[in-house]
Amino acid sequence: MRQVPTVPTAPRSTARRDPAHAPRRQARYWDRRYRADPEFFGPGPSRFLRWTLAQLRRRPVGRSWLELGSGYGRDLVALRDLGYSVRGVDVSRVGTALARKAGLSVVAVPALDGLATLRPESVDVVFSNLFLNMEFSEAEHDRLFDEIHRVLVPGGFHAYSVRSVADRWYGRGPKAGPDSFDLSPHGPVLHFFSREYARRLRKGRFLCRKFWEGKEGREFAISVLYILEQKPRRPGAGRRLRSARARTRPTPS
Repeated sequence: MRQVPTVPTAPRSTARRDPAHAPRRQARYWDRRYRADPEFFGPGPSRFLRWTLAQLRRRPVGRSWLELGSGYGRDLVALRDLGYSVRGVDVSRVGTALARKAGLSVVAVPALDGLATLRPESVDVVFSNLFLNMEFSEAEHDRLFDEIHRVLVPGGFHAYSVRSVADRWYGRGPKAGPDSFDLSPHGPVLHFFSREYARRLRKGRFLCRKFWEGKEGREFAISVLYILEQKPRRPGAGRRLRSARARTRPTPS
């Protein structure tokens, strides 16, 4: 998988960004990236999708997948070719236009807006690859996790990857919020995840089924968390049961 370096800028004293404008900033950033390179992350399925499918191989899972931050649709194409029913949400109009050319069902709206249009318990798997690292506040993450929980069927899965606080770019650039840093003009605002933060977002919503922490990529390696969670089949089970113990595994192939 291709990795594109993120070059941080020196800290500068700027006014705090207005969070209400975050979706527009993200859309402009990714529109520029996809205009410059329509296959910015490379062709074919991501490493994280391959990991997710390997974890789900022996688990009962339905056919309906939703990807948040679907970009130009490389993972949705791979899932569709495997026979799954897929749809995506992304703020980039350029990215979604590329995905539609590939025959995919995608909408160019912020993730919360896209989730709000879905019926409760209508999706089997919600998937995102390095999307929840974008410019989201803790309150927005809570809303996203609430909405993901709402749209998943009982027993459905939430699979996501994020850059972690162990990443070498953590702390570079002006601070934009808790564990968040502004890497512009060479990258977007990123919200890095710790194990503890992922655990807090999961609590009362999901059970942890698989957890992996390590590095992704070679020349420009990033530190990541791979997380597979499951919505309890019984209401309230997430509050009564402890999450499965997080285990570090060898680097996935």
